[in-house]
Amino acid sequence: MKRGHILFITCLMLTSLTSAIPTLNFQHEQTQVGETIIATITTPGEFTKQIEPEDLEFYQGRKKTSFESDIIYYHGTHYLYIYTTRVGNFTIQIEDILYKELDMLKSTTIIKELNITEKTNQTLTIKPGFIFTTQTPTIKFLNTGISQLNLTYNDNETSLLPSQTKEITLDPEEVFSYLTISTYKEFSIPIIYFKADENTTFISPSVKADLRSNPKLLFLELFTENETQSIIEVFNFGDQNITDIKATHNMSFLTMEEIQDLPPRGIQNLTLTFQPEIPGHFQDEINITYTQNQTQQELQISLSIFVLPKGEPIENFEVKEETCQEMSGKVCEDGYLCNGTATFTKNSEYCCLATCVELENTEPSDSSGFGWLIGIVILAILGIGGYALYKKQKTFKPQTSKDKLNEVSKKFEKRLSGESNRIAGGLTKS
Repeated sequence: MKRGHILFITCLMLTSLTSAIPTLNFQHEQTQVGETIIATITTPGEFTKQIEPEDLEFYQGRKKTSFESDIIYYHGTHYLYIYTTRVGNFTIQIEDILYKELDMLKSTTIIKELNITEKTNQTLTIKPGFIFTTQTPTIKFLNTGISQLNLTYNDNETSLLPSQTKEITLDPEEVFSYLTISTYKEFSIPIIYFKADENTTFISPSVKADLRSNPKLLFLELFTENETQSIIEVFNFGDQNITDIKATHNMSFLTMEEIQDLPPRGIQNLTLTFQPEIPGHFQDEINITYTQNQTQQELQISLSIFVLPKGEPIENFEVKEETCQEMSGKVCEDGYLCNGTATFTKNSEYCCLATCVELENTEPSDSSGFGWLIGIVILAILGIGGYALYKKQKTFKPQTSKDKLNEVSKKFEKRLSGESNRIAGGLTKS
């Protein structure tokens, strides 16, 4: 019995270790109106797609509602804040969160309750709920309660009267840190601050390159015959200009704009335009070369693109847990297209469960491609025929009135000559 109990606990521990389902965690489960909700979304596995602010949805019952909120992604964790403005029972919903578990791509939806109660005498609003900046970080405290608030932060003490606002300036020593605020509750504000300073090691070219991207892995689901744009942020976290920036890739249906030189702590949005024509899973890397401190450096951004056939519902996007071989399917070679059901497998293969047909069979007939040649042949034939008709008309001369008179005279003389011979013969004979 004891061995069975130990075995059960061991299995439970192994299950918890291998489970990589993302979870949403609030700093405080109880929230009163006016407070700032601070939360994180984490996974023991790996996020394969960044959660964007527009992915956050709020509901009151079945009715969709809205709250001012924001979310960022940094070093494997999503940081989230929500400003609470009204009392009630709400839910936050985040759909299609993509992540990897044991090298398998999976998707999940988070639904979590937000129970916002009436405010008490002491209520603190913090804006923003996280800091992500290259500028000098500042944060505001607002006393939205009806009694005085006493706050402690970074060995500093201050107090706020009702409706009083206080803005403080911060000088973090590290790229990532927390600002802990102690009052009637304890709040921890994530701070991500990229500062060019000799005391911070992350700007040293000998340790780490200054050019970074967000995200490092771009994961997208697209549809054939549709144009889709995506943006990658490129940062210069150093204190020197980055020049001669060139980006290359081998993805045939991807075009992107050029990257301009970046000043210290400069940011540029790199717009990618995708126009896929065939479904499947495509992987590639954007290689960015640049010059930093007279040394050539390189940055790589990984691309993982799943392309679905045009018109197929996004709900049909699913990655099977079997391989294509286990599903008795096959991966169509280049130049071939699946003419039936196809799905993505655990190895990210686009597995055809029907027949692979040549792409030419699905295109319009080749006559359209050689239309110009057929047109030239037709024009040549018409030209030759026209020239022959012209030559024939040129050799044929219409008769003049004089020619017609001569012809009639000759016929008349010939006729008279015949008549004379008949008459002369008759006279002799008689």
